[in-house]
Amino acid sequence: MTLRKGIKKVKDILKVEKRQACCEDVNFILTFPTGYGKTTLSLELANMISNSHTRNFARIIHVVPMRALVKDIEERAKREGLEYAVQYSFSPSEIKSPEFLAKFVITTYDSFLLNLYKASVGEPYRSHGHYDLPRFSIYTSLVHFDEFHLMNDDKSWTSLITAVRHLSRMGVNMILSSATPSWEIEKELIRMMENRKIVKLAIVNDFGQAVKKQDCKLKNTDHDIAYYECTVDSVEYKTIEIKENLEVPNIDIEFINGGIDEIISKVKENEGKRILIVANTVENAIKVYEKLKKKLNGLLICLLHSRFKIEDREEIFNNIGKEWKGEEKKSERGCDVIVSTQVIEVGVNLSAEVLITEQAPITSIVQRAGRLLRYDSEKDKQGKLYIWKSGNTNPYDKDEVEKTVNILEDLIIKNNKNVSLKLPYGDKNLIGYADIVDEIIKPPEVKVGLVLELEDIAENIFATKEDLDNLLDRYCNITRDSFIVNVATEIPQTEKDLTRIENYLIPLEGNLVNKVVVKDKNEKGKECIKAYVEEFYQDKTTETDEVKLNERCIEIKVNKKDKQNEDKTSNYLCKIYRKVHKDNKIKYIIYALKVNEEKYNKETGLRI
Repeated sequence: MTLRKGIKKVKDILKVEKRQACCEDVNFILTFPTGYGKTTLSLELANMISNSHTRNFARIIHVVPMRALVKDIEERAKREGLEYAVQYSFSPSEIKSPEFLAKFVITTYDSFLLNLYKASVGEPYRSHGHYDLPRFSIYTSLVHFDEFHLMNDDKSWTSLITAVRHLSRMGVNMILSSATPSWEIEKELIRMMENRKIVKLAIVNDFGQAVKKQDCKLKNTDHDIAYYECTVDSVEYKTIEIKENLEVPNIDIEFINGGIDEIISKVKENEGKRILIVANTVENAIKVYEKLKKKLNGLLICLLHSRFKIEDREEIFNNIGKEWKGEEKKSERGCDVIVSTQVIEVGVNLSAEVLITEQAPITSIVQRAGRLLRYDSEKDKQGKLYIWKSGNTNPYDKDEVEKTVNILEDLIIKNNKNVSLKLPYGDKNLIGYADIVDEIIKPPEVKVGLVLELEDIAENIFATKEDLDNLLDRYCNITRDSFIVNVATEIPQTEKDLTRIENYLIPLEGNLVNKVVVKDKNEKGKECIKAYVEEFYQDKTTETDEVKLNERCIEIKVNKKDKQNEDKTSNYLCKIYRKVHKDNKIKYIIYALKVNEEKYNKETGLRI
């Protein structure tokens, strides 16, 4: 396999091929376009670690925002014959690594940050546990924070930059990569790594494009590479620009107004092509899907969003059709149209010929455009992108959405410019998206109180898991302003099913849980929520630990006044969902809250 220039350059700087015991002690910020191969870099480094000794790190930990992306990287590692382990909530026991001890670990931001701050995710029933094991594994790793732009709300951004600063102080090697970072966000990350050697790599069309807003001095050029010495405040770092002729397809961008009927019109115009429609909310996606099915009887319409059982979502993706995945079309019929939500932005490897996307911030538009004519074999094709001005900005920042639409309309319609949503710095005939990102996307607000508490847990050797639990009682979680819980319609019935319990789970935003959970009265006449739990107890006769799944009704300890306040009820649900509960000698944790079966079907998923 031929490696991209940017991937080769990272390996050169690390001196992967130069010596028996590599690698150079350096941190990277990578601005690579969508589909460039950020995952390939981790796979290359994992392969290197399995075949040689290293001086500064003993493993690669690849951190991603979504479980679906973990699975995608896992499949690639498996195909390449690499030894690997994964860690996320309810990951299969035979391949998980809760202590991060494997040579190549693929994990989520949730699991990574909880382990860093002493949660000991592999030992939920212990008040202390071996939380220093995963922490020391992190300290002796190269950590690749992938798609870090998605840590874009106040809490997740605060937790990320606090972790980056702490890991820098501990001398941990890091790679931070994204196709859509803004310069303001990159500056903050550079400040957090002030005591480290930092290299920023960018793929450009002409020298000077990636540094025009930076305080940089050109040191020298070498064919298609330019080297700069730069500063942010008093922090010194290096920027390397790499000229690479990336062939991208021609894509026409058009804006559409009105309702779903306008989408139907565009689908009819492009019948015979692979059409991807991306809505901003599950509710909108279901509405579009049902109306398309009603109006377009001859087409096979598929629906994909986050509120499917994991096994059902995987079945949908497996049945999408080989032509969507860059494979030769077979006799079986695949989807003509896919209707989806943001789940399509990362971790889903498919390629459309036509994209209809609901209005969104520029970073989301770029990520969605990454699913348009994605494969090298399609570079000569003509693509079409429609931006649907639906009037809806949820769940995004309204200002960011409106600025994105206004800037793109000014460039494309008023000024007759060609804009590339594939190349950050464009080419001779195309304006890149990097300047638009810089103009629109600003760093989220940093929660100073959370920073101080996280730093105390990380750096105080006497801090324990209990300190993190106390913090989570106040903040609910540290990776998003909202929180996600698992719900389920049934419980695994066999031991075989239990090993794949994740297949029964449906991830759901915590503020919506109260609308779908099954409520009842307990033996005391108190209102309770039905839940599937994992019970843990010690069998004194055999001196073994016993674990089994059961259904319980968890009492809602919120006063009547607060029950009318959805936020307070939601916060309470967050607390009971993540805590270890005790009932006499039995300890238990909640796997999932129960929802009625009639609220779920395999075609449309969970409906609120």
